[in-house]
Amino acid sequence: MNEKKSLAQRLFGDKRAWRAYVKRCEALPGDYRTVIGLIQKFMWNIAMDAQVMSVLYAILDLFEEGSADGRAVLEVTGDDVAEFALGVLQAVQAETWTTKQARKLNDTVRRELAHK
Repeated sequence: MNEKKSLAQRLFGDKRAWRAYVKRCEALPGDYRTVIGLIQKFMWNIAMDAQVMSVLYAILDLFEEGSADGRAVLEVTGDDVAEFALGVLQAVQAETWTTKQARKLNDTVRRELAHK
């Protein structure tokens, strides 16, 4: 039976890894849970599937540290949560949809101009 994998299964490889991630997220205080859920949705819209996992784990680690230190979630992320999330993407050198499309455009232009 060739069952279609869910997005979570594609991102995290298997149900055990996904469940472990979710369990860690659920252990966060309320504001942290809210923000990581929203960041997760944001990441699924802009990052390439294979790299979302490493980014979300990096953010989860930061959130667990911040929570353990008694810091508010916005003390960890700053007021611009999107900028924070994009910064983590860049720090783990994840490819976004935009960077992939930009690379493809540049490659195509170089290829086309090489033929002239």
